Order: sequence, then structure tokens, then C-alpha cells
Amino acid sequence: MVNALGRSQNTVITRVRGLEYSHGQNGARRYRLADVLPTIKPKDRQHVPALFELAADDGEELWAGDNAVPRARRIEAWLRSEQLERAFGARVTFTNALAASVQSSVLFEHLEALRLKLILTDPVLKWTVLGDADALPPFEHWAVPYAITNARYENLNFEEKEAA
Repeated sequence: MVNALGRSQNTVITRVRGLEYSHGQNGARRYRLADVLPTIKPKDRQHVPALFELAADDGEELWAGDNAVPRARRIEAWLRSEQLERAFGARVTFTNALAASVQSSVLFEHLEALRLKLILTDPVLKWTVLGDADALPPFEHWAVPYAITNARYENLNFEEKEAA
């Protein structure tokens, strides 16, 4: 983030404080891009493409991760209107692909959560934020594996509590 944003190490550490991370090489902290983006201030939005370029592929194209509903709500709140429109379009395409699948009937119990968490996946995040149509997966083949990977009961009425 320091390299992409041109901000000091202390500024970056302050912004990502409290985010979940994994350990990379040499003990470096690795954060999910979908979690980092909402920490980007409006004055730094022009650097977002650089974050995508510098982000390492974690190999988890389908998995939205743990605590997905609050994380998805945070990224949604950060998005601009044109990005929200792209996210909506991806959700519609996903829903259509899932509906067209013979295997999907049980997965529809989780449809709203799956649609919400869709933005946390790498290809949909890249399409939503950058408008990179090449990033979108072939939903007709991707929707069911994504749904199976991420279908679980979650509270959709999550509201983040603000610090006093």
C-alpha cells in the first residue's frame, strides 16, 4: 500500500489497523484487497488501479472469506454510483446463471447472502471497481462452484458500530 498510495508506513498502518490479515513472506502482513479499499480516502482514489496491479493473487477466486457480510457492506458503502451499477449487473448475471443451473435449487436459500458477498471475489471486485470486463468470470460455469463454496447462514442485517 505504501508504494501504491505514496503514503507513509505510519499512515498505512493506521488505515489498516483492525483488518484481518495473513502472514506473507518474511512476516509481511497480507490484507485482502476488498478489505483495504474502504480505507482509501477520496483524495487517494486515483491510486486504486495501482493497488490492483500490486496485489498478489491468493488463488482464492471463489472464496469470499470469513466475516463476509460486514466486509461486503463496508466495500459497498465505499463504492461510487457507477461502481454500484457494475456490482448490480454482476449480481444479476450471477443470479441468472445460478437459476439456469439444475444443481442450484438448494443454494437459493442463501441467494441474498451470495449476491451480497459476490463483490468480495477477485474477478467481480476488479470488474466493479475498475470496470475491467475481462476480469469477469464465465458465470455460467462459475456461479454454482461459487455458491457451493460460500453458501452458509449469515446475519444479513449487520450494522457496523461506530466508535464513540
